[in-house]
Amino acid sequence: MKISIENIKLTKLIVMRSNFSSLFLFLLLCAAGSVSLKAQNNSHVSKMKISLQKRVLSSQTGKDFKVVNELQEWNPTETAIIICDMWNEHWCKGATERVTEMAPVMNNVVSVARNKGMLIVHAPSGCMSNYENHPARKLAKKYKSQRARDLISDNKLESENGAAWPIDQSDEGCDCAVECNQKSTLIKYCPQIDVIEIKNQDAISDSGIEMAGLFKARGIKNVIIMGVHENMCIMDRSFGLRNMVRLGINVAVMRDLTDTMYDSKQAPFVSHYTGTSLMTEYIEKYICPSMVSSDITGEKQFRFKNDNRPLVAFIIAENEYQANRTLPEFAHELLLKKGVNCEFALGKEEYKEPNIHNIENLQILKDADLVVIFVRRRALPSEQMSIIKEYINSGKPVLGIRTASHAFSINQVVPITGGGLVAATGQVAESMDQWPEFDKDILGGNYIGHYGNMDIGIVFSMVPGMENHPLFKGVSPENFIGPVAFNESLYQNRPLRSENIQVLLEGTIPDNPAEPVLWINHRDKGPIIYTSMGHWDHWKIEQFRQIMFNSVDYLLKR
Repeated sequence: MKISIENIKLTKLIVMRSNFSSLFLFLLLCAAGSVSLKAQNNSHVSKMKISLQKRVLSSQTGKDFKVVNELQEWNPTETAIIICDMWNEHWCKGATERVTEMAPVMNNVVSVARNKGMLIVHAPSGCMSNYENHPARKLAKKYKSQRARDLISDNKLESENGAAWPIDQSDEGCDCAVECNQKSTLIKYCPQIDVIEIKNQDAISDSGIEMAGLFKARGIKNVIIMGVHENMCIMDRSFGLRNMVRLGINVAVMRDLTDTMYDSKQAPFVSHYTGTSLMTEYIEKYICPSMVSSDITGEKQFRFKNDNRPLVAFIIAENEYQANRTLPEFAHELLLKKGVNCEFALGKEEYKEPNIHNIENLQILKDADLVVIFVRRRALPSEQMSIIKEYINSGKPVLGIRTASHAFSINQVVPITGGGLVAATGQVAESMDQWPEFDKDILGGNYIGHYGNMDIGIVFSMVPGMENHPLFKGVSPENFIGPVAFNESLYQNRPLRSENIQVLLEGTIPDNPAEPVLWINHRDKGPIIYTSMGHWDHWKIEQFRQIMFNSVDYLLKR
């Protein structure tokens, strides 16, 4: 067969095109495989459970705030930590000392976070000249965000309109006995404290525009800010909380690894550390949620060595009496009036919500001096129940409120007025722990139900001879009457089941015997106070509020 030159050229061209197509197809498949492998690798990244605490307006009142917890799962590779202004020297010596105390703990947190795959951004503002040749600084300088340039502002958020600032920082917040001279240190030449390691894969920047560009390039969705100071740089910097909110980033402040510039000689005249607690409240209400380092490390949260305030831990998980509103209001007054620190371990407020049998932040019990329990019918994972039992078995004091009598009992059958029985709603897996004996063995109670809603208020009266008891300090001995309100009812607890109980307050309704409503169980291991009061309208009664303040003082032996 005769083959022409043209046929040979055409054959070569076809073969070349075929090979090129095959090569292109091969490279395409490799790239797809690489993307697929990358997606597969990302899918195997262990997500972190982050417990976010925030304060939201109550739907019942429309003006008061309730504390709620939202449990989120974060991909570490989509998460960044910003370390704000942890300079090695501050113009205020006290501030420098607190930075020095926080730094080793902070370094541990970022080390664990880095190993999980999180991006660490070091932000010692005004100090970038110290890092010009550092790979972490060169990384950050590659990025800019025009969108961030347009959105970043020095103003407050709209959500803060009308909000009262909680502390007076007009003197710049130095809390030292002899106030420091603000102009004595040129902080712009001070680098970040060297206890906090900077790795080459980290970023160094004090620019929100740079960080926004970097975060977009890295696919960062969640940002945690730690460092100093909550009432100034943490909020106000171009990379601070307010601007992260403006950029639409899911941001939280790490409340145990921050500080404030607050002078305790200024209003509201509380300790420096209470000033920080009040600022965290403000942030949770008007800016963004907070979290603790325990979610990253699994260790106890940080506490300054000079923060000698007693710690009152509130365990709140109920769905009938608005405890996540009334108890935080009570805790706020304790902060201001009693010089205590208050922390919250929270469960879901709606009984039919998913993950109802779970209470977050229970690690606070390891440092607690007093636990307040307002929980209704929850079972818990064994590790959570173990923390509660460990605290109670240590002999430290407990204040139980209202539904605490059936806090950890799910399937208990309860009698109703007029005859008949009603079973507690809700089923729970066998892997969950219950503690139905908590009422009898710890509180000393005998909860068997309640009388139902009444058309007239319950009359509360002191037990004769108890008028001068410390729990009634500043309380008028005259009887007081409870509200006629939805869900307000008298609990049935007669007869009590401990020989060591001292009943202080009784409640009566027509045609029925008096019921004990406030008592002390003098256990060998330590005192327990329980009250079946605690309806949201009870907290409006001055006598009840004073009794609750006195109960805290009594249990803390103050």
